[in-house]
Amino acid sequence: MAYKVFISYSTNDFPIVEHARRLLTNPAVEVFIAEYSVSPGSQLNNTIVTAIKNCDLFVLLWSRNSKFSEYVPQEIGIARGNNKPMLPIILEDGLQLPGFIKELKYLPAYRDPAESLIWLQQYIFARAEKQQQTNALVLLGLGVALAWLFSRK
Repeated sequence: MAYKVFISYSTNDFPIVEHARRLLTNPAVEVFIAEYSVSPGSQLNNTIVTAIKNCDLFVLLWSRNSKFSEYVPQEIGIARGNNKPMLPIILEDGLQLPGFIKELKYLPAYRDPAESLIWLQQYIFARAEKQQQTNALVLLGLGVALAWLFSRK
């Protein structure tokens, strides 16, 4: 099972979103970006809510654009309401995170955007690998338990 990452962003910041998508392309990682992940004609709102509820990590690309986006503040609320791990990335100097997530440690990408995206890639790939190892151990444990059950018959 892939490690699921939801990226919340303003469409005005799409070049950095696209760069992040390319860096995170990996069989062990599934990245939800509305531009690519929602098919034309699909219910956008329902698909976004479901993706947030099912994600392993909510990545917020915070900028002046996202601050005034119609969707981004709502996505933050849905992620918070569902207790999703959240990684805020501030794209512009001088911005503060909004109210309910002000206390979160953020990645200041405005200092070095390229280095920040590489850090993000390494962080997500490490989490995906850890999840795969955990899943493998669970499957191994189930296999052992099933073998033991069948051996008792």
